[in-house]
Amino acid sequence: MARVDELTGQIQDGRLRRELEAAISELRKRQRFGLVFEDHVPELAALHGLPLSEGSMVQDRRDQTGRLLRITALNGRDAQVESLVGSGGSAKETVKTRDLLVVKRFGDPIYPVLRPLGEVRRSATRPTHAVINGENYHTLQLLLYLYRGQVDCIYIDPPYNTGARDWKYNNRYVDAKDEWRHSKWLSMMERRLRLSKRLLRQDGVLIVTVDEHEVHHLGMLLERIFPDYLRHMVTIVINPKGTGKLNFARVDEYAIFCVPNRGASIIEGTPTEDEVEDEGSNASDPDDEELLLATKAGGADDGDEESSEEEGAEWSYPFPREEREQWELRHARRRGAESSYRRQRPNQFYPIFVDVEAQRVVKVGDSLPLGETPSFKPVRGLLPIWPIDDQNHDRCWRFVPETMRKLVAENRVVLGRKNRKRNTWTLNIWERRPAFRKLKTVWWDTAYDAGTHGTSLLYHLLGRRDVFPFPKSVYAVRDSLAAVVRSRPNALILDFFAGSGTTLHATALLNAADGGNRRCVLVSNNEVSEKTAKRLYKEGNYPGDSTFEKNGVFEQATRPRCEAVISGRRPDGKPIPGVDRDGRPFAAGLEENVAFFRLDYLDPDSVELGDQFEAILPLLWLGAGGREAQPKSPSEGVPWLIAGAQGFAVLLRESRFGAFRGAIAEERGITHVHLVTDSEEAFADMRSELPGNTRVSMLYRDYLRSFRINTERNL
Repeated sequence: MARVDELTGQIQDGRLRRELEAAISELRKRQRFGLVFEDHVPELAALHGLPLSEGSMVQDRRDQTGRLLRITALNGRDAQVESLVGSGGSAKETVKTRDLLVVKRFGDPIYPVLRPLGEVRRSATRPTHAVINGENYHTLQLLLYLYRGQVDCIYIDPPYNTGARDWKYNNRYVDAKDEWRHSKWLSMMERRLRLSKRLLRQDGVLIVTVDEHEVHHLGMLLERIFPDYLRHMVTIVINPKGTGKLNFARVDEYAIFCVPNRGASIIEGTPTEDEVEDEGSNASDPDDEELLLATKAGGADDGDEESSEEEGAEWSYPFPREEREQWELRHARRRGAESSYRRQRPNQFYPIFVDVEAQRVVKVGDSLPLGETPSFKPVRGLLPIWPIDDQNHDRCWRFVPETMRKLVAENRVVLGRKNRKRNTWTLNIWERRPAFRKLKTVWWDTAYDAGTHGTSLLYHLLGRRDVFPFPKSVYAVRDSLAAVVRSRPNALILDFFAGSGTTLHATALLNAADGGNRRCVLVSNNEVSEKTAKRLYKEGNYPGDSTFEKNGVFEQATRPRCEAVISGRRPDGKPIPGVDRDGRPFAAGLEENVAFFRLDYLDPDSVELGDQFEAILPLLWLGAGGREAQPKSPSEGVPWLIAGAQGFAVLLRESRFGAFRGAIAEERGITHVHLVTDSEEAFADMRSELPGNTRVSMLYRDYLRSFRINTERNL
């Protein structure tokens, strides 16, 4: 289509050109170009907790094929069902209602809530992480109700689609024999990525890890969904020994960073501390052997002897003695391969005059027009220095003359090494040492070894090796998150492919390092491995049974790891032996709080009648920041719930608004107020009397409306 656009632009007849452009625009609306896949394939999910009714689409939980059924009649504990068209015919059969689960297609309205499963609390000041057992698409819809536009960083490690039957699409494992496996994977990812984009802040960043199986497809998908973002691919060496694959021993995988293009860097480097830092593209000319590295003491440059800084010596630097470690020398001449030549920046080609005997820079001349030859003759005893390299190429200074004159006046431009062959000098500029060192796009560190700091670490924490395959190195995840939230101590982090819970562990390590209050939301379904599921089915255990559910990844890996990391104890109650890379004993745990939930579903009619306040209460608590412990639902007849320590309040009886307003005015830290009313007009009146900086919602209208409109048709 790009070629078509070029040819259309060459048409001289304006009317014809406009008509063709309109026709092409219509064509684009009907036909996609670039990444094309069968994204119409629907996904289904069985919703535990929803009541059965005639006409409901259901699945028999004992049937591993995922056959779809329709309830035609309910009779006590039995239901009469028929197979849906395309699912094996229309023969009627009778099934026990306890074995039927309501099924919804993605995009159908659903009304999710979080059922508390317990918590671990170790800190009196930090907010609470949330770990959710549930279908991540529906959980993302729930999180949109809570955190739309509030998430700082989304980190996900989705299934790599290797063909090893390690993920399901519509209750069926996808393997290498499935000719639609790439299409199914892209469909699955696209739906979730579109939802997750709406959760990000304006400066929020998405990080997706992937390997060679889907990296190119994913790149094109991200370009489609995040067209206005910058996309950076970081290679992380996770297995230095290499895998035993054909042709090459693969040692790495990728982390793709989708970063908003805001005209300034959002990704943060690592603290420089006392490290030596070069000048990036302006100091990376491979042909220039005079590359200046920042000196740690004195004003030495490129091999000069370091000057004395003994007590009593005259201080000759343009900054106080106590700030010495905050400054470094940089080349005054641009030295990179890009934008460093005179032809590219003609206004930055000019002489700088030095007093050789006094060893100081005196003044700055005017720019020399292109085509004119520079003069090297001294002027009134001052030697002109031009930005010309050893290969006699006309380069340019780093700044225009006006800026360079200010630096000279501040004594920040100094002589460096003398080039005796050319009878000239290197000039350097004192600049503040940068606080951060820019991250590179290849990460190679023993800390990123997924064997040592992923698989072996998980065994160390849980005392078992069979709970989760191929966990990430916690330090690779920590550093990925730090690239976004290092200077965001109150960041909200999301991982909706949580696996073994590495992201919570990594977030806790960041907090431990700098005292931050970052919190994360993890989402992990309780998928049971194919081998284990077959065994359980043979034994008569099915989804929903406690024996079946306790073998899922949430119960076996995600929750136990999060509990172990914070408590310092393995699931068997024994202290975790050893120390981490920072010398911190595992048995000491980490001062964090975590609450566990199961995604559940409500009947919207019962919500509208006001019968589900207790079920919705955990959402209100999380939406206000998850501070302190979750409050309990008020006793019957109590007109409101004011949870000052948790930052929110709920008016349950509209007639008591006056007293309610006075009560919350006496509380500090109330950021969220929920008003239960059926009247839009009454809600507007009450809202107008509350502080303008308070987030106010109408229960239960806003909850119901959110999930009616957050359907696939409207996303």
